[in-house]
Amino acid sequence: MKSKQTQGMLAALATNLIFGFSFLFSKMAIAVAHPLTVLAVRFTVAFAALNILWLCGAAKPRFRGKKYGRLLLMSVAQPLCYFVLELYGISLTSSALSGIIIALVPVAVALICAFLPEKPNGKQYLCAAVSLAGIIAISLLAENEGENKLLGIVLLAGAVIAAAAFNLLSRREAAAFSPFERTYVMFLIGTVGFHGIAFAAQRETYITELQKAAVSPTFWVAILYLAVVSSVAAFMLYNFATSHISAVRSASFSNIIPVISVLAGVFIMDEPFSLWEILLCIPVLLGVWGVNRFGETKA
Repeated sequence: MKSKQTQGMLAALATNLIFGFSFLFSKMAIAVAHPLTVLAVRFTVAFAALNILWLCGAAKPRFRGKKYGRLLLMSVAQPLCYFVLELYGISLTSSALSGIIIALVPVAVALICAFLPEKPNGKQYLCAAVSLAGIIAISLLAENEGENKLLGIVLLAGAVIAAAAFNLLSRREAAAFSPFERTYVMFLIGTVGFHGIAFAAQRETYITELQKAAVSPTFWVAILYLAVVSSVAAFMLYNFATSHISAVRSASFSNIIPVISVLAGVFIMDEPFSLWEILLCIPVLLGVWGVNRFGETKA
């Protein structure tokens, strides 16, 4: 049991290391193509990679005779809702700020658990309030900067809620569906859904956007990371993690996302990040840590 829990924690850690760099690659991709085009191509490539694994015998999913209700709901929350909100949010904010807001996922998981048998305690609520206060303060500062817009912050907050719902549903479906099966359905829904949304939103420019993206080397570098590494590898790892550790413990590892995204944004993309915003990261991260430190740690 301890070995499985250790593997689950290592899988969650690896997942969030990968996610930390995804903000940088997402910004690279949306600099070339429409955000919805990025999502459609990303999940098409990722779904193709999963089918290659299936055809090569690397995975043997068994879907027959299983109930799909909550699994489909999980797949709508993540990737459909989460990625639309996240990608549009990223387009209106810096990589650093995006990563910090997404760090609130563990807080959202704990708050949703208030309506479930495993309720957060008083210390967890206090830590959640500290994180939220820090985010509000950062948001007020960011609104005065050219790169960050309030709408982007609101969209990223919606992404946090969708991610929290995914965490809880993935944990609940772990007994019925393997990590590959959950990931496969997620990417099937993502491929169909994002192409449909992109076509509905872009209409006559849909094909033009795909053609423009297809001839850009920068776009494909970003897509390969986002599709193969940050989608196939990361979500299979994360679905594995939720099979062996609790939703709150799985979500707690997203604490490292802002650290990675801030370092990538500041040192690779030369994005501005004021001293006040850096200082305000401290209560955000302390609050996120506290939500998990004072909570139930059993798998």
